[in-house]
Amino acid sequence: MKQPNRNHLGLCASGILASLSCTAGAATIFTEDFNSYSGDQNTTQYETGLKVAFGGDVAGWSKSGDGTMHSVDLSGSGNWAIMFWQNNVITQAIGIAANVSSTSYEVNFDYGTAVYAATNTDQRTLIGDELLVEVLRADDSVLASQSFLPGAWDDAGNHNLDGGLQGTLPYVGDGTGDVRLRIGPAAGTLNQGRFAGEIDNLSVNLIPEPSSAALLGLGGLALVLRRRRSA
Repeated sequence: MKQPNRNHLGLCASGILASLSCTAGAATIFTEDFNSYSGDQNTTQYETGLKVAFGGDVAGWSKSGDGTMHSVDLSGSGNWAIMFWQNNVITQAIGIAANVSSTSYEVNFDYGTAVYAATNTDQRTLIGDELLVEVLRADDSVLASQSFLPGAWDDAGNHNLDGGLQGTLPYVGDGTGDVRLRIGPAAGTLNQGRFAGEIDNLSVNLIPEPSSAALLGLGGLALVLRRRRSA
């Protein structure tokens, strides 16, 4: 029996995988870099010398807790990341259209450790401190949530976002209307007098399902390979 051409099979597989890759790319619905932050920049951060501020605001977000919002300028030119001290919580004021029933989404962001001035080193993030990221329905009930551990400020290379930590919170829409994000210390860190960490570069992304054509193509390739093995 004539064997299937291996080059043909390879081209077939490559084409199907390319089709899957095209459908796998996430579509961004919302982004927030917090660079519109405006607050009282009154000192510099312990060890890094970066500008830190408190009492500020970011358009489109509400806040609660002592001295909110705390922030650090990562570049010295307005590249702000939000830091969460003690009981600091921020909540989106305007909903995001990212809640179609049975549709998959992801919240993505950068996160890391935090601290304020050299006189406040006891407020630095410690091992076990956690940030809580939540997706809220319109009635403030929680659709999805997850805690994230930045580690300790004292760990080498783990100052602010230097650790390169990237968070992902997946959720599936339930069709109950627009959603909002809420971020703050997790229960174990809340009111402990420390920074639970910091966050920056938020996005909410639609995760598309693979196309039916690509799935059928994979099924066909599997059938060809099965026949080849049995030949």
